[in-house]
Amino acid sequence: MAVTVQVERLAGGGKGVAHHDGETWFVAGALPGETVAAEAVRRRAGIVEAETVTVLADPSPDRHPDPCPHAPSCGGCDWPHVTPDADAALKREAAAGSARGTPELAARLLTAPLQSSPLAYRLRSRLHWRPEAGVLGFYSRRSWEPVAIPSCRIVSPRLAEAIPRLAEALAASADGPVDLEWLEDLEGAVAVVGLRPARGGPGSIPPAWLPERTRLEGIVDGCHVLSASGALAAGWGTAHVVMRLPIPLEVPIGAFFQGNRHLVPWLFTRVGELAPPGEEPMWDLHAGVGLLAAAVLDRGPRAAVLVEPYRPSALAAARNLPDAKVAVGRTAEAYLGSHRRLPRKALVLTDPPRAGLTAELRSRLAGWHPRTILMLGCDPATWARDAGFLIERGYELTHVELIDLFPSTHHVEVLAVLVSE
Repeated sequence: MAVTVQVERLAGGGKGVAHHDGETWFVAGALPGETVAAEAVRRRAGIVEAETVTVLADPSPDRHPDPCPHAPSCGGCDWPHVTPDADAALKREAAAGSARGTPELAARLLTAPLQSSPLAYRLRSRLHWRPEAGVLGFYSRRSWEPVAIPSCRIVSPRLAEAIPRLAEALAASADGPVDLEWLEDLEGAVAVVGLRPARGGPGSIPPAWLPERTRLEGIVDGCHVLSASGALAAGWGTAHVVMRLPIPLEVPIGAFFQGNRHLVPWLFTRVGELAPPGEEPMWDLHAGVGLLAAAVLDRGPRAAVLVEPYRPSALAAARNLPDAKVAVGRTAEAYLGSHRRLPRKALVLTDPPRAGLTAELRSRLAGWHPRTILMLGCDPATWARDAGFLIERGYELTHVELIDLFPSTHHVEVLAVLVSE
């Protein structure tokens, strides 16, 4: 049953905060100042997670007058109701809300510059195929069932055009659920897909489920079967794309790479600008295929160590940056744990997953105490935790800005520099 609540502010996860009958409500789809009818989805210890049913009064001027038509059912975006013009201010508010436990950092995030992005941005997408429904799309809200997404506003133009043909090809070959991973280059000139094991499907994809090349001619340049970990198992055509940056980067299907085709070139340039000049050695502790390290090395040569546990990414990084030392298959924790003496006059790059730095890695960084740490955090809450830990141990936050790599969602990246003299 829906109840009426008045939204006070945004929480860190991008939901509206309200109070009703002694409980705190976190309402998806609601904006500050609005009175909405909200329906509870989950309750626990005085906390209610809810969704907006309808706006009853005082609709926010930041509410999109023409939201995506898939918004009521599709889970691909959680902020389709926000106008692009309001996105920056609301993302700052949500980021600051995520960092409320460290007030000084929250204040910095609330006033930080933000680099915005147009839609149709995804270089990488993971879609879900269900043969019984004949649907290839994102998961629906609160469900593991995919929904069709014709004219999706966030995927690239090439993928939007390809989805019907991809669905036809899967209908002819895949007898069970699969996930389809899409990867294209910055220009959208080359595209590769990989089939991964999906929820409710087999643990490994039978090679016979791979669509024939003739069915996907002109749609993709390669199609491959991937293991659950992303390793190549079978396929045809190219298995990678090349990102045409000042230092070209090979990205294999199955590997992580920043997914916003509009902002990857900007990020490459910005990281190079923020890195301290000179020849101090560099350690990239979450290297991937070498994006951040390449941005620094493009500004001038220096000794470089790249640490990457996922072998396909690490091997690509070694090809992309042949003069760097690449610790293939090593975690940052294991690598630093095996080195007792590392130079303080050093630059460290970190780009951890959404969970942020592990407690062990935070402690090892603090013990090493390199002079400069350039951090790219994909969650303001975990970034604030990690940055706060380092600041308490002698670092100064000399730069912070936000990057909207995921428009139409509440997610925002934090790019920061910490220095210790």
